[in-house]
Amino acid sequence: MSTPQRAPQTFWNSKKVSVTARLIPRYAWTTASIDVFIEDQAIVKTGGVFKFIGKQVECFQSNGIEHSVEVSWGKGSLRSFPVSLKIDGTTIVESAVPIQNWWLVLWPWAAVGVFVAWKVLT
Repeated sequence: MSTPQRAPQTFWNSKKVSVTARLIPRYAWTTASIDVFIEDQAIVKTGGVFKFIGKQVECFQSNGIEHSVEVSWGKGSLRSFPVSLKIDGTTIVESAVPIQNWWLVLWPWAAVGVFVAWKVLT
């Protein structure tokens, strides 16, 4: 299993913040879950909503204080998504986040190609 690719690491309140993106099986591997971690705690997992552009707002606890986190994303390319992450209204990350298993989006096209080739050749 490969190590997930991550956006550039940053810090919030002296804690490491990281953002990952990975394709999930929903809709034939054409959606990605964008996940936000503080240290090793997942604070947001978008779950692969079928939106080209979107935003998700959550609350989380840190040191007994409740904070809000907003992750928004733009239209992705084959290998990454533009992501903006705000905690308590302050921008923490604004970067392209690489998709760790981007090649899975190609399998439906490969299947169609094989089917068409089989129909043409038989």
